[in-house]
Amino acid sequence: MTAPLPRASRPVAGGPLATGATVLRAGVQTTVQDAGRRVRALGVPAGGAADPVARRLANALVGNAPDAAGLEVTLGGPTILFHEAALVSLCGAPFDATLDGAPLPLWRAAQVQAGQTLTVGGTARGLRAFLAVRGGLHGHEVFGSRATDLRAGFGGVQGRALRPGDHLTWSPLPAQAARRAFIAPDLCTPTGPHHELRVLATGDLTPDLRGSLLARPFTVSPQADRMGARLTEAVAAPRDPARPSLPNVPGLLQLPPDGRPILLLPDAGTHGGYPTPLVVITADLPRLGQLRPGDTLTLREVTREAAHAAHLTQEWGLRQAEWMLRQ
Repeated sequence: MTAPLPRASRPVAGGPLATGATVLRAGVQTTVQDAGRRVRALGVPAGGAADPVARRLANALVGNAPDAAGLEVTLGGPTILFHEAALVSLCGAPFDATLDGAPLPLWRAAQVQAGQTLTVGGTARGLRAFLAVRGGLHGHEVFGSRATDLRAGFGGVQGRALRPGDHLTWSPLPAQAARRAFIAPDLCTPTGPHHELRVLATGDLTPDLRGSLLARPFTVSPQADRMGARLTEAVAAPRDPARPSLPNVPGLLQLPPDGRPILLLPDAGTHGGYPTPLVVITADLPRLGQLRPGDTLTLREVTREAAHAAHLTQEWGLRQAEWMLRQ
């Protein structure tokens, strides 16, 4: 039998749950994520928040470092009872969220009092959001990151998605009031339902594949998770039984034998043997985290110079916002 969930009331001072927060409802898939790992040479996926823009801005709003751990919410969010006061922010897809029944604004810092309940519902567009708590969430740290790797079963809370009854804690930081800071809309990751992803060609892109993959619509299939998003429309995939296993990175477009492309996400394996004719540019990687089954997308090839310029523009905007929120 599972232990009964704590009652939604103010905790007794000094009691075992006088700090942190308790998960009352876990949501569809809620995991602890941060900026991920940098040990791909060891065969360990980078992981981390699938929408890094949402992670950085949510952390900036509550005064955290950009790589601090928080909760990644997917499709339907959790209900969390806070046992101590906290400063939180929710950024990403437009989830319905309430604090003790009152609407919780997105892309803003919000003060939570001890005994209050935060509920994150669903979203009509996009797929994921990032919930930051001032101080950064604790979790099992592996290779310098608390990011949950669901396939390997490590990081975060016992290497798994949240369950009812889980107890969340965070590092103490000096109290900070919620400021009336706004995030410029052009910094936020677009949430569809249609996406145009800018891509670079690799050595696997043949003239035939260029005509099959570029400037045509694709649909995101229900086979979409933190490892990758499969597209429903098939193309003629080249076959090479002798092809060696080569390094993968998030954003690569794989062509398995059935011809249905797969866009790789943060938890994808570090190597693979499928052809990879295209790779999504760095500036558009956050959009992969918002691909929702049923969304449509097109792939547009750009030059390396254009990809570099887009990355610099995005990074400059994010760093400027982070600097402004620290003032």
